[in-house]
Amino acid sequence: MKNRKIGKLAVLAVLAAGTALSVMAQDTIYLVNGRSLKARSIQWREGEKAYRVETMEGPVLPIPKAQVQRLDIKKPADWDKAVAMVEAKQFAAAIPVLDSIATSYRMLNWDGEARKMLAKAYLGQNEPKKAADALESYMSSMPKAGIPVDLTRTYWSVLLQAGRGAALKKELDEVVAGGSRPMVAAAMMMRGNMSRDGGQKEAALLDYLRVVILFDNIKEVQPEALFKAAEILEDLRDPRADELRKKLVQEYKDSEYAAKLSGKI
Repeated sequence: MKNRKIGKLAVLAVLAAGTALSVMAQDTIYLVNGRSLKARSIQWREGEKAYRVETMEGPVLPIPKAQVQRLDIKKPADWDKAVAMVEAKQFAAAIPVLDSIATSYRMLNWDGEARKMLAKAYLGQNEPKKAADALESYMSSMPKAGIPVDLTRTYWSVLLQAGRGAALKKELDEVVAGGSRPMVAAAMMMRGNMSRDGGQKEAALLDYLRVVILFDNIKEVQPEALFKAAEILEDLRDPRADELRKKLVQEYKDSEYAAKLSGKI
């Protein structure tokens, strides 16, 4: 009987230890070979281009970045506070907090999130150059295929506001020449906007119409492309303007661009 009690206590001890480990586990590293590791901590080593992973069992493993698919890192302690400050337009107070997160969490997911929020804060202070700098370092550290299209479009918009049109134009041309379909459609829209702002209506119209015709399955950019192409066609007294507006209202009636028509159909 005594041995049976001891056995039960041993099982309970093992289960308790397992529970403690799961509670302590904060970070997870996912490898390209399909495996994953729970970690007490994960640190980035810039000189080695590798992660230092302290496993739950104790050993510390160096894992090269090339072997890492993705990371799951616990949210920084000050993250919610920083976001709340930005939303409350307390930009000056939020910036040092976000900058600290971006530095401390380099290559640990939250650096990118912090830099996106930093860009928003700098734009709130009417400092587009600082916003561009904040996003540029993040964008250059990420593989282009892993960056969401909406973030890329935000970055392009910030570059334009910062007066870096030449660098932006070069990047847009490169994306159009060899990017994914969603990225090419987004790049054509941005390039069209730049042409229109520069008084080159024909060049802008060409890009907008390319998006309308060649990328009709990329729904995220279609409302804007239809609306802006119709605007230029109307200036040129081209009857196709009405056709595009009808398509906009019929297929994207809930979009902000359909709402902008204000009864022109």
